[in-house]
Amino acid sequence: MTWNRVYGQERVKEILQRLIIEDRIPHAICMYGSEGIGKEALALEFARTVNCLDLIRKDDTISACGICKSCKRFENLSHENLSLIFTLPTPKSTSSQNETVISKLSDQQIKYIQEQIAFKAKDHYHKIRISDANMIKIASIREVKRNLTLTSNARGRRCVLVFDAEEMNPEAANAFLKTLEEPHDNITIILITSRAEMILPTILSRCQKIRCEPLSDEIITQVLIDKHELDNLEAKLISVFAQGSLSRAENFLNESMKELRQKVINVLRTALRKKVFRTNLLNEINEFIKSPDKKKNEYFLNLMIIWLRDALLVSKTGFTDGIINSDQEQTIKKFADNFGNTDIPSAIEMIEKAITQIRRNVQMQLIFINLFLELRSVFLRKTL
Repeated sequence: MTWNRVYGQERVKEILQRLIIEDRIPHAICMYGSEGIGKEALALEFARTVNCLDLIRKDDTISACGICKSCKRFENLSHENLSLIFTLPTPKSTSSQNETVISKLSDQQIKYIQEQIAFKAKDHYHKIRISDANMIKIASIREVKRNLTLTSNARGRRCVLVFDAEEMNPEAANAFLKTLEEPHDNITIILITSRAEMILPTILSRCQKIRCEPLSDEIITQVLIDKHELDNLEAKLISVFAQGSLSRAENFLNESMKELRQKVINVLRTALRKKVFRTNLLNEINEFIKSPDKKKNEYFLNLMIIWLRDALLVSKTGFTDGIINSDQEQTIKKFADNFGNTDIPSAIEMIEKAITQIRRNVQMQLIFINLFLELRSVFLRKTL
């Protein structure tokens, strides 16, 4: 069934299908939740389903056939009953009132937007991002409102999807509110947002609100393996960082997790030497932090937290089943044997504090030097 194109989100799929089966489709829906969890993919699949000409019913489920004329039109997001609203750059001045919002942009901008829509058609998890675009303007809302008053020749239900609905500027939001106050038959407007608190309460009150949950680590791991051909260990590590967001997971794909994890081991070994460690530790810290990428430093510290949690698990249970860094089993066991009786939870808290300091723009070298001196005091307290 075509709903399988959406990863996880089984509860929301059930809600949307029940609305279709029971003919209770509202005129306005707000789908909210963290970024990168599939809200836009869900909305697109809903729109495809309500417009399918040969729906597939099985037990308590309903899905698009994927092969009818309507479904084929949805393959490239060109269906007459589908309207997409997203942030756009400020258009060039024009005297024509008949032009669309996009047609008022430069040829280069139009070409880029078309490419973004093509990417979205191919991968519903692709995020449409347009350079110099930071808000949804009133012109976009007025254009959709005008189009909704026109008669559609296509069968099915007209669906207006508003990506990043919180980006509507005040004028656009007020114009949109008026549209919601005058609902049209056989039309559904779907607001999609990761920051529902930024949308006017008067708009939200006119929508059926559907919360979308973060994806499980298992789902993200499998997607990374299937879609990006990662090995199981690297996919598993990235999923831990992703916090339920597939887009966040995909942001890690360019990071060399294996290299960073080896640096974690090397710097811990250097920091925990009982003698002659200061010069080598400072050199390793300086080599690592010379990159201006703060996110990479956060990744490094988060990998250290995962590594120490593995060591804590081994020290408490004596088993390596369930550790994340499974390829470093022997190294982790040896660390657990040597330091398992120390206060590893306190060490993890120290690293979390250092991550907070990075986000507050504390001087990087100071953060790392203080952190490793503190870690040294924790791990060597009973072994000196």
